[in-house]
Amino acid sequence: MNLYEFVNPSDEITFYAPDDDIAQAVTIYVGNGKAGLRIKNDKREMLRTMFILGEIDPDIVDKLKIISKERIDEFLAACHSFACCGFAERDIYDDYTSNGTNIKKVNMWHDKHLTSMSDYCTYARSLKLRKDTA
Repeated sequence: MNLYEFVNPSDEITFYAPDDDIAQAVTIYVGNGKAGLRIKNDKREMLRTMFILGEIDPDIVDKLKIISKERIDEFLAACHSFACCGFAERDIYDDYTSNGTNIKKVNMWHDKHLTSMSDYCTYARSLKLRKDTA
């Protein structure tokens, strides 16, 4: 799994995804085209996920369609890994919350670190697959 930063004007948020395609899809969906995506690597690269002033690239639309049909479980797992912390704190968060499986500690961490009214983490972690769309 790779670690990514969901870039927004308020809270630091990180999440895991198996690859850039899933990370890009998650960021576009959760951020509604208004959030950035940074890869944790030496270059701190950004992927295109913001579409405020223009139309979404047709290649990205095609990727999103494929992911929604063929890789939805990976997409949801990435969403469920959202946490209010930056790259530097992610190991601490993972250790404290038993890699996000201890819901009580996830909620305690979240309550302590959320500073914005835009609660992307709770939204992302609450996403579920609807049976009628599968």
